[in-house]
Amino acid sequence: MTCRTRHTKNDPANLPDAAFLKRQLQAVAALAELFLKGEKIEKLYDLVSGNITEVLQLDGCLVLKRKYRESEQSYHLFSACGFCDLKNLESTDWLDNAQFQETMGSGGVVCVEQYGTESRFSPPDRDCFREFRSGMSVRIPGAQHPKGIIAVFDREPRSYSEHEQAFLKTVANMLAGALSREENESELMESEARSMAILDTAVDGIITIDVRGSITLFNQAAQQIFGYREEEVLGENISILMPEPYRGEHDQYLKNYASTGRKKIIGSGREMTGLRKDGKTFPLYLAVSEFHTAGGRSYTGIVRDISDQRRLEQEVLRISDHERRRIGQDLHDGLGQMLTGIGLMSRSLKKMLESENSKAAEQAAEITRLIRKADVYAKNLSRGLLPVDFEVRGLVTSLERLAANAERLFGITCHFTEDNPPVFHDTTVNEHLFRIAQEAISNAVKHGLAGEVILELFATSEFACLRVVDDGRGFSGDWHDKKGSGMDIMQFRAQLIGANLDIRNIEEGGAELSCILPRTETIYRVDAD
Repeated sequence: MTCRTRHTKNDPANLPDAAFLKRQLQAVAALAELFLKGEKIEKLYDLVSGNITEVLQLDGCLVLKRKYRESEQSYHLFSACGFCDLKNLESTDWLDNAQFQETMGSGGVVCVEQYGTESRFSPPDRDCFREFRSGMSVRIPGAQHPKGIIAVFDREPRSYSEHEQAFLKTVANMLAGALSREENESELMESEARSMAILDTAVDGIITIDVRGSITLFNQAAQQIFGYREEEVLGENISILMPEPYRGEHDQYLKNYASTGRKKIIGSGREMTGLRKDGKTFPLYLAVSEFHTAGGRSYTGIVRDISDQRRLEQEVLRISDHERRRIGQDLHDGLGQMLTGIGLMSRSLKKMLESENSKAAEQAAEITRLIRKADVYAKNLSRGLLPVDFEVRGLVTSLERLAANAERLFGITCHFTEDNPPVFHDTTVNEHLFRIAQEAISNAVKHGLAGEVILELFATSEFACLRVVDDGRGFSGDWHDKKGSGMDIMQFRAQLIGANLDIRNIEEGGAELSCILPRTETIYRVDAD
């Protein structure tokens, strides 16, 4: 049997011996090392109870954790040393014990030198405690509520010295730190699990990148939208999800924003073109926000595939264009021909009445004039409703005539240049690009007061571009908020054909509008192919 040193009230010095100090230092150092390593809390409890009984040289130790659930409280036995019947201990109602109640209510240590002579306190009501004659307990502190109790017992009456009390409080404080760490880790894991559940059940794609553009998060919806698995894109540059020319421009944009703080997409939403794993492009809506962590600045993008919306809009527009053509054709072929016929008849009637010197001849002449005016008006209406015949004239020829007409109409210099121009398989794309160019030139002259406009059309192996550059006064700083219907219509036309409209001021003066359409085999070809 281990020989133990007893401290009693008859010991006036009540000083710790060298053996106690050595055991205490070794135990505290061992526990501190385990706490710093982040050992599992269950392992720490057993070591705590074992070390306490060894250092204090006594017969039993309990470590209890207090649980709070709404208005109810309970103790949970985490470890015990010196007890053989643990099942009975687990069923003990620790809340009823007066010593533990006093311990939880005080900030110090409760010591009982001899049960029986102390009327207020007694050991827990179990057979295995009835042989104990003394005990000491200390609460495990917490930020809002005490976290539990460490209690020690001995089979002989005993006076617990200040050094022994201080040691027990030191262990309780160390255990409190470990419990706080465990609770924080548990809350963090629960928060992460909840966040991941939200991310993976979100309908929209959610992507996060760091300041270098490397993907750090790629949720389930994003995987479905782009066709990549998460492990395929983590660490890759976000530009792999973009077609040219945006792929080559993205990293430079991040660098410019980091150095100047000038935002282009961050903090707002816009429609763009995405690139799937199979190489196909598609329209998407992108909203980007910025956030900061201990690791630095990061960005989150919310992505929504709007392919179905675009198809529906294109179908509505196709039906609308078809109806417009029908009305224009009816005006031209139906009403126009009828007015022409009526005009011929009215002229004949006028001549007949004049030969008869009838006073009604003047009225017939007026009718003829009004019919001719109505005929001209109907023809003008039909021309406005009927689009340019791109199948006959082609987009290049139509843009050449647009530039020539702009010079005559506005009195400006307007040049058209083309380089390897695209040939679009769908003539509606030609019409939208023509209307965008038409509106851009009109805006440059009316609002930008431009004297010279350059109209360009070119294509590469990866994208086609319609560009309008002017030497006017450019756009105001808040033009995004004040844009009128003309800008909205151009943006809408670009979106319908899967293009992106980029509008910017030129440092030397003037403005530049670029309508960029990523290439697929179903959209256009170039003669150089």
